[in-house]
Amino acid sequence: MLNRSTVRFALAAFLLGMICIHAVLFWVVRQHVVTGSSDFRIFYTAGLMVRRGEGRVLYNEELQEKFQREFALPAVNRGGPLPYNHPPFEALLYVPFTYLPYFSAYCLWFVVNLLVIGGSIYLVRGRLRTLTRDFRSFVIFAPLAFFPIVYALLQGQDSILLLGSYFLVYSALLRKKDVQAGACLGLGLFKFHLVLPFACMLLLRRRWRVLAGFLVVAVVEGLVSLVMVGGRELLFYPRFAWQINRQQAPGVIVPANMGNLRGLFTGWRGMNPAPYSVEIALVIASIILMVWASRQWRPELVDAQNWDGGFSVCLIVTYLVGYHGYNQDMSFLLLPLLLAMDRMLAAWEKTGAGMKCLLGLMFFSPLYLLLTLQLSHQNLFSIVLLCLAGYLARAATARPQALANRNRQLLSVLPL
Repeated sequence: MLNRSTVRFALAAFLLGMICIHAVLFWVVRQHVVTGSSDFRIFYTAGLMVRRGEGRVLYNEELQEKFQREFALPAVNRGGPLPYNHPPFEALLYVPFTYLPYFSAYCLWFVVNLLVIGGSIYLVRGRLRTLTRDFRSFVIFAPLAFFPIVYALLQGQDSILLLGSYFLVYSALLRKKDVQAGACLGLGLFKFHLVLPFACMLLLRRRWRVLAGFLVVAVVEGLVSLVMVGGRELLFYPRFAWQINRQQAPGVIVPANMGNLRGLFTGWRGMNPAPYSVEIALVIASIILMVWASRQWRPELVDAQNWDGGFSVCLIVTYLVGYHGYNQDMSFLLLPLLLAMDRMLAAWEKTGAGMKCLLGLMFFSPLYLLLTLQLSHQNLFSIVLLCLAGYLARAATARPQALANRNRQLLSVLPL
């Protein structure tokens, strides 16, 4: 029998412990953040270039370095420039931030990200009935105890915007707003490598209205990019992004520290660059995994737990097959983790030890730090994600007793 008071205390203590570790991490690297060593530098650079009328040469590496030397000279001298390798339209978002000094802009971006996290969780609160009713401390502490989110905040990354996008997609799908869901997914195309796999799974599920909304937003973003940088620079962008990936510049592209399939296949000594045979095997494995994941999620199901489980599998696989994914890119996996935790706490005795262990590892920050900083092999974390996807898939495909009742009500509508 679940002793809710004991579990509530244990979870709160565990999460607070992780938050304390993160606070220490922030304190240790504070000076590097102030001097511009975080990834926010690339977004500030892109916004500054667009603001000063240099959008037509947005992907000129020499010019990017020149701009970075204006506000982050110590960081550039210490580790070299960081390339802005995101789609052009995203740079518009950061133009307003460039009217502030760099560190002030970083702090404002930090606050914006916190608001996105809070708003995202508030949006799905109706689906987290056990957590919001009996374990509110978990809902409050979980985002700041989840290392990928904290790392995204530390780096000033845009990963939390993708988190917000997927929370919107989830909410819209539950409310049967398929076109709106597709539009929200399209908003995440600034990280297209972590959106297109999910879109492919939607295609396999024949979710045409969702894909229609997705394509409309994608076309609009393409037109905005065309106006910003011109046809020549827009056509150059894919080659620019691919060259950066193939060159694997130190500190920029490090497959060994990618917790996805690419890291698992190519993040080893002697794999720089990876042989074409390995790359082909990676593509085949990614396709197989996407097909498998799409079969675990049946949107027509009316059972909430199975629907959430299948959706969660698709999100985890989206990260796994994404070609570029570091710790911060796992931020959007907070959604499947919250859903899984809510289900686990609602059926504690029926949840196996393996599932409980995997969920604990997802929030165990020392593991991330050990794999990334000490071993330089965060790619091993892909094994944890594969196991988690497997456990969730088994739960999602299990035929619940509720499905036998033909009069089961449709999925509950989230409160607005």
